Amino acid sequence: MKDYLRIAEKAALVGGNILRYYFEHLKELDVREKARNDYVTQADIESERAIRSIISSAFPDHMIVGEEEGISGRGRYVWYVDPLDGTKNFMRGLDVFGVSIALEVDGQLVLGVVYSPVRDEFYHALRGEGAYKNGKRIYVSGKKELRGSFLATGFPHRSGDVVEVYIETFRAFSRDTTGIRRMGSAAMDLCMVAEGIFDAFWEYHLKPWDIAAGIVIVEEAGGVVSDFRGGKGYLKTGNVLGAASPELHREMLEVLRKYDR
Repeated sequence: MKDYLRIAEKAALVGGNILRYYFEHLKELDVREKARNDYVTQADIESERAIRSIISSAFPDHMIVGEEEGISGRGRYVWYVDPLDGTKNFMRGLDVFGVSIALEVDGQLVLGVVYSPVRDEFYHALRGEGAYKNGKRIYVSGKKELRGSFLATGFPHRSGDVVEVYIETFRAFSRDTTGIRRMGSAAMDLCMVAEGIFDAFWEYHLKPWDIAAGIVIVEEAGGVVSDFRGGKGYLKTGNVLGAASPELHREMLEVLRKYDR
């Protein structure tokens, strides 16, 4: 696992350096709309190619699933790569974005790395060894109830079929919380749950590369992560709930199940 972590960290740093360069030269950025309200930039593409090159050179028999270049290879080792999570923030000069890299072995997520290059914040976790930010151990807040909690979420703006359901869950959660924030990067949201800034995070219809690394980091920080039915189907459904305690997770899950149609 240490070798896998070393390569993941190297890849995240190289990809992050590419993002940092373009963030400082946004006027030079080539942007393309790949679907309605869904953008890809030159920075996304160059970052992913660099990350893929590092991983495939070290582990040529591993499978890589990336946001921009799809699937390469096959086998029991699967890397999930998001070269730029928070593209719209990045494009607008908002520094909440990062590189997200995770490793799954035989169906279990075992490693997660998230790097925020402008903030120089580096999160990592290995299964069974805790979660860390810039080398310092981090923990979830431990908040046990929705009342007085501080939540993060993401708006399903590309998934019209769940907007109404999402609004119902937002309304239900907002009655008791001290606040709900929409930061624009699921990977960073999950990391902020892991370090105790947010007490929980929920979002619909995400992609595996958006959340895989953050899931490992939250769980290794002491949190609880599931899909909206309490299972581990989040990489398939894209629906994820990460909470700071079993009690808070259970309370939020009851709401999400109520509105699950």
